[in-house]
Amino acid sequence: MVSHDKDTAGFYRLARQADVPEGEMVQIEMEDSGTAVEVALARVNGQLYAFRDICPHQAFPLSVGHLNGTKLECVGHGWQFDLESGKAIYPPIRKTMVLYQTRLDGDDIWVKVDPLF
Repeated sequence: MVSHDKDTAGFYRLARQADVPEGEMVQIEMEDSGTAVEVALARVNGQLYAFRDICPHQAFPLSVGHLNGTKLECVGHGWQFDLESGKAIYPPIRKTMVLYQTRLDGDDIWVKVDPLF
């Protein structure tokens, strides 16, 4: 677990742009004030997405899943989610992914992991 820089707006510097290749996902393990969380970063068509790296269905890490455009499939149980809304696509369920805001500052990727838990 690594502590990451935090700015006054609540964004954490989690990675560099080169760390998240197009069409791929990476997991970042972070900690702040003793609280740990796994964040996943994905890049699709140049757009960066950040989300809590845990399937809301059965807590499987989403970052080891499969991307098909902005559709993310959890390999644990085959559930699919939309990266833009966080909503489940298949099967039709009411659970959603926890999405985080991102910001780019030069080559740095900043993510607002709020709340951090």
